[in-house]
Amino acid sequence: MAVDVLAIGAHPDDVDMICGGTLAKLAARGKSVAILDLTRGEMGTRGSPEIRAEEAQAAAKVLGAKERTILDLGDGRLENNAENRRHIIEAIRRVRPTLILTHYWDDLHADHAAAGHLVRAVMYPVGFAKYPAEGEPYRPHEVLFFMAHTPFEPSFVVDIDGFHGQKMEAVRCFASQFHQEGSNEPPTGIAQPGFIQALESRARYFGGLIGREFGEPFVVTRMVPVIDPVDHYKQFPKVYSSRTWLDHDRGATEG
Repeated sequence: MAVDVLAIGAHPDDVDMICGGTLAKLAARGKSVAILDLTRGEMGTRGSPEIRAEEAQAAAKVLGAKERTILDLGDGRLENNAENRRHIIEAIRRVRPTLILTHYWDDLHADHAAAGHLVRAVMYPVGFAKYPAEGEPYRPHEVLFFMAHTPFEPSFVVDIDGFHGQKMEAVRCFASQFHQEGSNEPPTGIAQPGFIQALESRARYFGGLIGREFGEPFVVTRMVPVIDPVDHYKQFPKVYSSRTWLDHDRGATEG
C-alpha cells in the first residue's frame, strides 16, 4: 500500500491537535493519508490506552485517514535507538508516503522531540537495501515538522480554512483527555476548560499570518521548492509576513 502522506505522532491525539486540519484538507483533495502513533499513551493521567485507541480510530475516520496504526515504543520514555528506528523504517516502507509530517525535533516534550529525532534519523537508512528491516527500500520526498509546545519560525503555513471545524471534531473524539464538567479525573495541562479555545486561537493566529482565518505551521530543513510562484500566490492577498511584523516590533522596542 502506498499513501501520499504519513503523519507520525508520539501519542494518540498529537497529530489530530497539531496538524489535523492539514490532514483533513489533503484527504478532501483526494490525497491518501495514514497516521502512525508511536506510543499507546499509557502514561497519560486520564483515560487508558484502550480508550485512547478507540478514540484515535474515531478521530482518524473524521479526518478521512486511510488507516491509523499505534505502536508501543514506550510513552514517557520514547528514545532514538536502533530498535525504534527499525520499527519506523518498517512502517514507512510499508506505506511508502510521498510526505511525512511529524514533530519538530526541539520540542519541550521529550517524547515529541524523540519522535522528531527518530524520523530525521531514518530518512537515509530507510532507503538502504541492506538495512536490517523488513520491506523494500524507499525514501519519502520530504519531512514536514509541525509545532507542538516549542515555537519556531515556520517555513510555510497551510491554509486550513474550511477544515478547522473538521479538525476540532477529530480532536473532540479524545474526550477522555479533555475537561468534562463533573468529571472526577485528575486535572492535566490539556484538561483545562480553555484548552480547546487555545487550540483555536493558535490556528487563528497562524491563519492571520497568511491572510486566512485558520492555519497550521510547518518547518523543513531544506529550501521549499516552488514551480510557479505566480500561480502559488494567486490565491493569497498581499499580507505582511511574520518576519516583517517581528522586525517591526523589534525595531519599535529597540527604539
